[in-house]
Amino acid sequence: MKKKKSLIKIFAISFLALTILLIASLLIYSFNIDKIDLTLIRSGATSITRIYYFDKDDRRSREGTPHELKDEELFMHKHDWISIDKIPKNLINAFVAIEDKRFYEHKGVDWARTSKAILNYLFKLEEKSFGGSSITQQLVKNVTGNNETTIKRKIDEIIKALDLEKKASKREILEYYLNVVYLGENCYGVATASEVYFNKDISNLSLKECAMLASIVKGPSIYNPHTNLDNNLNRSLLVLNALKEQGYIDDNEYKNAINENVEINPNIENISHTGIYSWFTEALLKQVSEDLSKKYNIAVDTAKKEILKGGYRIYSTIDPEIQHNLENIYKNYPLYIQMQGGKYPESACVIIDPKTSDVLALIGGIGDKKANMIFNRATDAKRPPGSVLKPLSVYAPSIDLKLINYATVFDDTPLALKKGYWPKNSPNRYRGLVPVYYAVEHSINTVAVKALQKLGIKESFNYLDNLMITYDKERDYNESSLALGQLTNGETLLNITNAYSIFANDGKLSNPKTYLYVTDYEGNVILENENDEREVITKETAFIMTKILQGVVNNGTAKNISNKNLVNVAGKTGTSSNNEDKWFVGYTNDYVLGVRVGFDTPNPIYCNINPATIIFDEMIKRIYSDTVKQEEEIPYEIIERDFCFDSGMLYSNSCTIDLRGTRVVHGYFTRDNMPSRNCDMHKTVYVTEDGKISNRILPFWKKRKVSLLDYERDEYKDLIIEDNEYLIKSRD
Repeated sequence: MKKKKSLIKIFAISFLALTILLIASLLIYSFNIDKIDLTLIRSGATSITRIYYFDKDDRRSREGTPHELKDEELFMHKHDWISIDKIPKNLINAFVAIEDKRFYEHKGVDWARTSKAILNYLFKLEEKSFGGSSITQQLVKNVTGNNETTIKRKIDEIIKALDLEKKASKREILEYYLNVVYLGENCYGVATASEVYFNKDISNLSLKECAMLASIVKGPSIYNPHTNLDNNLNRSLLVLNALKEQGYIDDNEYKNAINENVEINPNIENISHTGIYSWFTEALLKQVSEDLSKKYNIAVDTAKKEILKGGYRIYSTIDPEIQHNLENIYKNYPLYIQMQGGKYPESACVIIDPKTSDVLALIGGIGDKKANMIFNRATDAKRPPGSVLKPLSVYAPSIDLKLINYATVFDDTPLALKKGYWPKNSPNRYRGLVPVYYAVEHSINTVAVKALQKLGIKESFNYLDNLMITYDKERDYNESSLALGQLTNGETLLNITNAYSIFANDGKLSNPKTYLYVTDYEGNVILENENDEREVITKETAFIMTKILQGVVNNGTAKNISNKNLVNVAGKTGTSSNNEDKWFVGYTNDYVLGVRVGFDTPNPIYCNINPATIIFDEMIKRIYSDTVKQEEEIPYEIIERDFCFDSGMLYSNSCTIDLRGTRVVHGYFTRDNMPSRNCDMHKTVYVTEDGKISNRILPFWKKRKVSLLDYERDEYKDLIIEDNEYLIKSRD
């Protein structure tokens, strides 16, 4: 009697649990949970995914003849997706018998088995746990990559399985399942496993071999016939018993299978793909995997596996010649970079077409690439960009908003804070009054901070958002992060390099892309990088910033670049705090090149010349070796004017007789953002032979007419401000 009550209690609880599960499922279903899209996993696809590229003009127009990128095929094992018609019946039956014996009866979920699994989970009726998932549910799990052991995940899986069975037939589900199921040794699908474990075409598998393959699913490492043959053989007996009990085989077939001697392929290690992918190919694989994951609601790892075995066609943005040249530079790295403390600092480089944001070439580390799926310093490493950030976070936004212009003058002096003077320049000198263009050329920190204060941090954030530069809204809400480039979490070389595209593309920007589109084996487009170009700054701002950044290369911190004689080059150097990272992002009309040099574990780099500029210079020489430098055209909207270096105003005659010589320089402006009056800061005075201002009448040969600056600044103790001696106040 007690036993009967216990059974009633168990079934009551079981019924209650199932009822709760069903109600929860219906509730989740009402929230339109994303369903499985199997269009990504198409039957009939070949296993090798091939990469293509276009010539420059065809790539830019998105039309033309693609060329296959040789030696960069993507695959795990070379085999074809196999149709259900070509899979042996014994193999199909083996999987159904051991994994889901009521597969042909249920509608996606075996409720009897699910109930038993729940009861065992609640009351431990059996010592060993067992799964309640049907083959359809297993397919869902394989495709989504979701292995969480939560009730929410299980309900999600059930909903997707029920929905899937409405869309696909039992044969289609079996075909998908048997082509994607993981069977150890990096094998996805039964055709691959047949080749790997038995060195056989799937059509030649024996009954026992079919049972052995079906045995692996429960635990690919535990039941691997290569490494754990005894475990696999023991489980294969269970599979054969299930086949016999369910009427798939007779006694004779069962006995023959038990007694069969199976040979395991001894050369398993030699079957997998052992080629080393290029840095670009791995970045391509990463971006395609992430985009497929988003579009088809599957895990990134699942998407990556599908690419490696799905027989797709990826139409990439790579320029093979540029990639080859870049690889050669990094293989000969010691020719360009000095050793630091007995080691070479690491480095990365990205080359982008600014008109499209197409990634043309990419290197993620020095020397020969020796392994696949390793840390890529171009796309994965986030480091503070230093002064490379200034044009993006301060100067371009400020010019764009007409808060400053090419000639706007700031006083190169530090702020007097409680803890002392800040910021410090590198080198530690303070020049006094300087215009914006000069401050950028020489990467003057004090001016960047003062310009940011005029712009405002919120406006700087707005522009960084449009540039897709990431930052911490709380910890980067300060001048050090934005004006000096010390972003708390750093930024990738890829994103910083792409952001500079705005200067070479009339102020417009697109997301960086390594591919144009992806098709399946039949040529159906399954993924496309659509045009997402947007205006970040005006084309006039872009032109003015380019003239300023050309000054960096011609006269400033990157003047060591020699190949500016081949082509007009603009760019900006950057150094993170403690000299731990050296950056240079430079560009021409056709290419943006970003280079970073630094140790993986941050350590100072000491050098006379920024090593990033050396790599940039070498690459420019290779790209433009056969070109003739072209004269730049000045856009109609741009106004050229001469102005006073010290005041930023239109020059007057007094500006030409400054004690240091003429202070007249040339600049670029828009009509609504340019100097509007003549300099009144330079005052004409007479000075004696010893440089003192003469306040009395002297013969002309004892005095000379010059101009000095009528400007007053606060005194800075222990600091030398270089133009102090040219102020009238200092001569009184």
